[in-house]
Amino acid sequence: MVADMKFEDGTHVRLRAPEQHGAAAVGLLPGLGAHRLAVRIEAEPRQVADGVNHLSLSGEVRAAEGIGWIGSVLPTLVPLRTKATSMAVDLVVPVTSAQLLALEEHRAGGDLAVLLDLQGTLPQSTAHPAVGLQETYRVAASTWERQLESVGLTASFTVTVPLPMAHGPIRQAAEHLCTADRQITAGEYTDAIRETRLALTSMRKLGVWPSGGAKKRDDQDQADRYGILLDRITDQAAATPR
Repeated sequence: MVADMKFEDGTHVRLRAPEQHGAAAVGLLPGLGAHRLAVRIEAEPRQVADGVNHLSLSGEVRAAEGIGWIGSVLPTLVPLRTKATSMAVDLVVPVTSAQLLALEEHRAGGDLAVLLDLQGTLPQSTAHPAVGLQETYRVAASTWERQLESVGLTASFTVTVPLPMAHGPIRQAAEHLCTADRQITAGEYTDAIRETRLALTSMRKLGVWPSGGAKKRDDQDQADRYGILLDRITDQAAATPR
């Protein structure tokens, strides 16, 4: 990614993906259900008009190829009067665990591609102070997966699947989850954890997703990745005091 923001007053700032080998292209700071996704770019002031000291960046991040909106970029100030030729800037977007799962479904084991829809403004400029741009930002699969691992078990992934209550092999799992939902509402958290464990056991017995998969990452399909995720959740549940 290399993109230029050229303003009417002559200010010119170049934005690009990190060039240094091993530079963090994306970062995930885990939270309780909501996390901070930081997309790192480098900003290089090529020309700065008189009286202009900083650039303000805002905008949105979307999954590439029209999949959908991810979140809004928190307003970020970029100093322009600096001796450095370029500087690292983190574009921070709040994301939920469900959004991370949706990105995983879209990525399907490949590189992560997101669309940056950015607005740059120069608060101190005397000319037209706003410029917009759209650029696709790609993150290597290995880099993104390391960040997902850093979120670890603090991320509570929500998988939406049809669970028929009247009939079908997953009825039992559905009943356990509905019971757990009622118990959470009532504040009966210990009982809700037990019912969730029973739902996981029921889903695992169905064999919908592979268990204990030893495939290499490049050979895994989406079912294998779901199976690995379910293995981790099951292990976590087993380690939690009853």
